[in-house]
Amino acid sequence: MKKPIIVGYDPGTTAALAIVDTKGNVLFLKSKRGFKRSEILDTITKIGKPLLIAGDRNPLPKSVEKLASILGCKTYYPKKSLSLREKDELTKDLSRIIEDEHEKDALASALQAFKVHSKLFKRAEITLSSIGSEELYERVIESVMLGKSRNLSDAIGKFISRPKKEKEKKVVKKKPLQEEIEELRMKLKQLESDVRILKDYNESLKKRLIESRKRVEYYRKKLEERIDIDSLGILKKKMKQLKEKLEESKDIIRRLKSLREIELKGFIPLIELKRINMSILEFLDETIGLKKRVLFSGTMEDAQILNEFDIKALVVREIDENMLKRVNFPVISTKDISTEKMKNVLVVNEEDFNRALKEARKKGFLEWVREYRKRKF
Repeated sequence: MKKPIIVGYDPGTTAALAIVDTKGNVLFLKSKRGFKRSEILDTITKIGKPLLIAGDRNPLPKSVEKLASILGCKTYYPKKSLSLREKDELTKDLSRIIEDEHEKDALASALQAFKVHSKLFKRAEITLSSIGSEELYERVIESVMLGKSRNLSDAIGKFISRPKKEKEKKVVKKKPLQEEIEELRMKLKQLESDVRILKDYNESLKKRLIESRKRVEYYRKKLEERIDIDSLGILKKKMKQLKEKLEESKDIIRRLKSLREIELKGFIPLIELKRINMSILEFLDETIGLKKRVLFSGTMEDAQILNEFDIKALVVREIDENMLKRVNFPVISTKDISTEKMKNVLVVNEEDFNRALKEARKKGFLEWVREYRKRKF
C-alpha cells in the first residue's frame, strides 16, 4: 500500500508543490513556471496516497479544491490566511532546501496541515504498536482522514476483524430491444466521432507537410545561391518530424479500424493500461478518445483520476471496495466475465459484458444508497 502523504500546493503562474509524510518528513519540494496539472498529479501519485491538499490562504483557491477533487481527498486551510511570520516559523528548520517564496508557501501549508493532525498520527502509531498491528498504520490513517471511519477506534476495529460479505445472487435478464437499439446508436456515434477526429488530425498533418515541402523547396533554391544553409537543415528536421507524426496518425487510424471490426463482431474491446497515469490517459483521450470506452487495469490504484474522462466502465482483476466509493463509473471484476485476445486486443463478449455491467451498476447504486443513509442518519 502507498505511503499516506500531505500535499501543500501554491497555485499560480509559478506554482509550487510540497509533500510531507505523517511524521513531518519532507518528501518533495519544487516550484516551476507553467507547472502542468498532469505533471503535478503524476508527481503526487508516484510518491504516495494523498490524505489532504493544503493551502495557506482563507478562502482556499479554487485550483486547490479542484486538485483535491481529482485525487479524491480532503482539503485543509487555516482559519485565517497564514502570515509571513507564521510561515517563517513553520519552515525555519528547513530554510536550506527552500529556493523561493512559492516553495515556502507550499511547504508552510503542508507543515501546518501536518501540525494540526499530528496528535492523531501519533495516537494511531502508539495504539497499533501496543496491539502488535503496526502494519495497519497506513490503512487506519487513510480510513480516518478520508472519512471512511468515524474515529480511530472505529478504523482499527474495521481492519482487525472484517465480516465476510455474502455474495449476491446473479440474475440474468434479457435486455429490452429498445435498450439494445439505443446502445447501438451510441456505439455508432462514438465510431463516427473517432473517424472524424482522426480525419481532421490527418488532414492537419498533411497540410503542415505540404507547407513544409514548399518552404524546403524555397530554401533549396536559396541553397543553390549559397544562402541560408542552416535554415534548410532546420526545415529538413521539421519535415522529418511531421512525417513521423503522419505515420503515427496512420497507426492510430489502423488501431481504430481494428476496434470497429471487433465491435461489429459482437465483442467489446478493452483499452489496456499498464498503470493509471494522467499523462497516458490524456494521450489516449486525444488520439482514440476515452469517452464511453471500456478500460482494463490490473489494479484500481489511482482509479479516481478516471472520473475526468467519462468512461463506460473499468475492468480489473480485483475490486478495491474502498476505491469503489471514490469513482463515478461502474467497475467489473475479471472473475465475472471471460476475456480473450482478438487481433492482439483484449476483448470480452458483448452479451457477457452487458450482463456484468448491469450488475456493477446495481451494486454501485446500492452502495451509494447505503452511504447516503449513513450520512443522513
